[in-house]
Amino acid sequence: MRITFHGACQGVTGSQYLLEVQGNNLLLECGLFQGPREATYRRNRHPRYPVVKIGAVVLSHAHLDHCGNLPRIKAKGFAGEIHCTHATADLCTHMLRDAAHVQQKDLEFVNKIHRRKGLPLFNPLYSLEDADGILGQFVSSDYGRQFQPISGISVQLLDAGHVLGSAQELIELHENGKAYRLGFTGDLGRFDLPILKDPEILSGLDGLVIESTYGNRTHDSASEAGNELAEVISSTAEKGGKVIIPAFALERTQELLYHLAGLQDEGRIPPLPVYLDSPLAADVTEVFRNHPECYDAETRKLLDAGVRPFSFPQLTIIRGVADSMALNERHDPMIIIAASGMCEAGRIVHHLRNNIENPRNTILIVSFQAEHTLGRRIAERQPEVAIFGELLKLRARVKILNSFSGHADRNGLLEYVKRVRQNSPRLRQVFVVHGEPDQSLPFIENLKSWNAFDIRYPKEGESFVLR
Repeated sequence: MRITFHGACQGVTGSQYLLEVQGNNLLLECGLFQGPREATYRRNRHPRYPVVKIGAVVLSHAHLDHCGNLPRIKAKGFAGEIHCTHATADLCTHMLRDAAHVQQKDLEFVNKIHRRKGLPLFNPLYSLEDADGILGQFVSSDYGRQFQPISGISVQLLDAGHVLGSAQELIELHENGKAYRLGFTGDLGRFDLPILKDPEILSGLDGLVIESTYGNRTHDSASEAGNELAEVISSTAEKGGKVIIPAFALERTQELLYHLAGLQDEGRIPPLPVYLDSPLAADVTEVFRNHPECYDAETRKLLDAGVRPFSFPQLTIIRGVADSMALNERHDPMIIIAASGMCEAGRIVHHLRNNIENPRNTILIVSFQAEHTLGRRIAERQPEVAIFGELLKLRARVKILNSFSGHADRNGLLEYVKRVRQNSPRLRQVFVVHGEPDQSLPFIENLKSWNAFDIRYPKEGESFVLR
């Protein structure tokens, strides 16, 4: 029994972990690597493992850094099933199709500039037809139901509390009469957040693969999210500016709408027009409405009372490209929410290009920004940033709200491992993934102080025997 780490190793994008049992291969996650365009193109186009030998894939959730390279591995010969929750399967229909569309449109724009400068051109990683082709391989399950994706491995999906349909994976491996129980957190959510249920605690483990996105950081209280959001909107409106919010179409957008609806209803922010400029986010919000089984008690109570937590009078959904472009011709105060969350593709890049040099505007960062992304450069307040190959001055205000994070912070992760350990007297191997070194290494030092586990921080391509 062996695990090899092929993505989100000492970083946070491109999650892919390969399990080998009795000569059979199971891939956990199949995420897109996100970063500099040429490195992204190369890494995603050429997976670093034998794709044709993969018997099945298990997904934790529908964010593209966990599922976005599925059409590519199908093109390379993967023909097995893809297992996930019902909500994740529904979301992936929209996420993968949109990823193909965004790649095509963004590369049309980039290649126009490259042709003018005599630079090499890019091709999309996959087409809309490729994305549609993989959807027939999805097999969805209820939380808690055990299934066998390949011989020698059984899996249960348990709530991770991160995004709609997100799951931890409780994996039982059997080889030569030996059993091993592995837990994989996927992206672990926070307790007491709105909309979703809290993460479950895995038990009876021999090994644990745990994310560490915020392993050395504490979040502001989730209860402060509304207050901070209200301050940003009100102060920007007073200057006559726009609030530009890069947001993941899945979860962060719905959480923002939930808070904006409440603030508008309570009169705590001016009645500005709010534009959700993302056909994908609109589609994802419809999936939310179709999966109330994922909601916490508070949100279900709102629904039972007839409240629509993702809608309010000032909200306009923008689908057409012309309507999106028209927003950049307007100069009145407004709120624009658009994808992608790390500003690497999609309509948000065009809004940033048109608004980043205006000091009246605010760019509101509400999501984690990976290294080498445009979102990270903005979050670091670099004086100039390149957008579509052009250097622009960062004159807009940049505000970062940590209260919106959907990931557990340092205290949440440590408390989670503590509770898993209490439920798992045999736990002896811990693999820390999905975290940059400044976050993961201090988290590992905290765990090492317990003198309880063999703790590893895998490098790309590194393998370990599960024992």
